[in-house]
Amino acid sequence: MPFTLFDNRMLIDATIDGQGPFTMIVDTGSSSVVITPGVARRLEVVTHAAGSATGAGSGTTAMSSTRLQRLTIGSLWFSDLHAEVIDLSPIQRAIGFPRLDGIVGYDILRRLRVGVDMDAMSLTLSYPVLPTPKNATIVPFTADANGIPQVPAAVDGVRGTFVIDTGDRSSLTLVRHFAQAHDFYKNAPVRNAITGIGVGGPIYSDVLRTTVSLFGSTVPGVVTRASLDKGGAFALAPQDASIGTGLLRRFNIVYDYPDRLLFTWPSRFFGAPDVYRPLTFDDGQLHVAPGPVLLGSPPP
Repeated sequence: MPFTLFDNRMLIDATIDGQGPFTMIVDTGSSSVVITPGVARRLEVVTHAAGSATGAGSGTTAMSSTRLQRLTIGSLWFSDLHAEVIDLSPIQRAIGFPRLDGIVGYDILRRLRVGVDMDAMSLTLSYPVLPTPKNATIVPFTADANGIPQVPAAVDGVRGTFVIDTGDRSSLTLVRHFAQAHDFYKNAPVRNAITGIGVGGPIYSDVLRTTVSLFGSTVPGVVTRASLDKGGAFALAPQDASIGTGLLRRFNIVYDYPDRLLFTWPSRFFGAPDVYRPLTFDDGQLHVAPGPVLLGSPPP
């Protein structure tokens, strides 16, 4: 099925309980299926308060839970699913998504081989093993407690454990403890910028360019944010960094969840220059800056 790449997020259409289509982010960094309160009201499902949710932002947001009778993606369907109900409207408004109805995460992906063809902008979900080119690099991965894939990689020669997060708009995010331990803040030309917004609010970072080694390749000039947050995933995660779709789009990838393997090969975006697009306040609201910003210049 086709996907749309919007602000480095893969958006697909799905139907839920026979209604839709709904616009969903395919998010390897999410543990579950998420729908918005508006979708829950449209489906007339019963929801139950479930405390608060945390994400990439430093804060928290209220969360409910529900069950979905049937979620259909392409020709596949999944029945009797637990889903979280979270307000995604702050993210939708700040980034400018035309629609944002929910997230497809690990609860769906864990049983599948997931082929992401950046060349054709298509997504394949399959129970059988998917074909891959002979020149594909095979990378074993492990998963954390939430099912998020993680691999060994290096930034400017410093090795660590990096999660793979297709819900992350950036190219590379250094978790605060890792950035501090290796002094990545020292030469950052952009300081204390709003570099995104997630569940829990804005994400503050210093921004610099680095060279990243992953999937058997070396990629120079990667726009990298070093987290300044005191809460949320980029402050508290035990891993060292997050590889977002800004970098992942350079590769076609098959995520083989059952066998815990990645098959990667360069996409048509492999040699594309990496651009920095911060968020800025306009009339009291967060918005993506209208054009790329040169590193070395302050954000608007």
